Amino acid sequence: MTLAFSPETRNAKLDETLKGLVEGRSTPGIVVLVLQDGRPVYSRSVGVREVGSTAPIGENDRFRLASMTKAVTSVAAMILIEQGKIGLDDPVSRFLPEFASLRVRGPEGAEVPASRAPTIRELLTHTAGFSYNFINNPRLVDAYREARVTDGLDQPQVTTAEAMQRLASVPLGYQPGTGWEYSLATDVLGAVIEKVTGASLEVFVTERIAKPLGIQSFVFNVPENIRSSFVQVTRPAQATGALGTGYVPVMGPEAVPFPLTKGTANLDPNRAFAQTAYNSGGAGMSGTIGDYARFLQMLLNEGELDGVRVLRPETVRQMTQNATGNMRTIRGPGWGFTLGFGIVTDPAAAKSRLPAGSYGWGGIYGTQFWIDPANRVVGLVLTQTAIIGSGPISNLIREAFYWAD
Repeated sequence: MTLAFSPETRNAKLDETLKGLVEGRSTPGIVVLVLQDGRPVYSRSVGVREVGSTAPIGENDRFRLASMTKAVTSVAAMILIEQGKIGLDDPVSRFLPEFASLRVRGPEGAEVPASRAPTIRELLTHTAGFSYNFINNPRLVDAYREARVTDGLDQPQVTTAEAMQRLASVPLGYQPGTGWEYSLATDVLGAVIEKVTGASLEVFVTERIAKPLGIQSFVFNVPENIRSSFVQVTRPAQATGALGTGYVPVMGPEAVPFPLTKGTANLDPNRAFAQTAYNSGGAGMSGTIGDYARFLQMLLNEGELDGVRVLRPETVRQMTQNATGNMRTIRGPGWGFTLGFGIVTDPAAAKSRLPAGSYGWGGIYGTQFWIDPANRVVGLVLTQTAIIGSGPISNLIREAFYWAD
């Protein structure tokens, strides 16, 4: 759809939506930024930085981006693909030998050898066979727990090597390439990047993405001296995750209900500040809303921003096409998945006003972005209210941007 109504009408609807979410006690604070043709058309900060404080949340605050990290890691991988250092159809085991002899656990619990190792392409599209603890796959979750597989959100003492060894020790949920499941695949991709470059994922992201784009806030291991710039993490007060039921702070390691899968997400907000925590390619980065908007604008511009090129136009076009056919993804009907993003394939089925071809993703700590090429729009909604911030809260705000009475 095109934006056929006045900016004043749209912004009034957005203001009303944000006010309702904060005053209705769905989240203590929200920051929203929407760009069109590279210029801000809506920028608001509503609410407070932490429970019980009067300090307002703001655009310069830092957020744990959680799975919005995946987009950055996917771009990092495509840079290496452009350089010929990795190939989309290379087996993961070429770089990480521990994934050479995987097994697949079937619906009845029987295990068989994997037909082959997953490929880089399958890591990017979440069709490799991996899972997450919070996805609560009944065939896999017990094995994940027993092996102490981390979702990249807790266990700050675990190294990249240890995280990969644990994941490689548990079975896949299906033969590589034959299914779709949201998973630790992007953490594996991050480990591949580290192996190929001989540096941490943070170093590669900083040198090849952040610095060229004038971004300073993208960090995996946050220095203690900027801890005070972070928004406090909260979770819904009710296990149902319904809007308007209040929220409570998450101060340390906590198993938080994940209603969509009837699972639990093991969160530790302090992992962000641990210098020992491995650079989780799927969930480990933090940053500000303005910096992430610059990264997204680069993608909307097909790989370039302010005269600096990060990716070739054809690479970005390749990254932003549906790559999973009719496989059902975690976002449900009307959504597919590209080489790194969810993509709207059928707005009616998705029950969204986003035009077909719009793409984006969210993060479990309460973040979401979208890119709408048809209208040249980049949108960002950041909270730190885990679980519901990335879905119910952000979806309401995103759809309000396209609202027309």
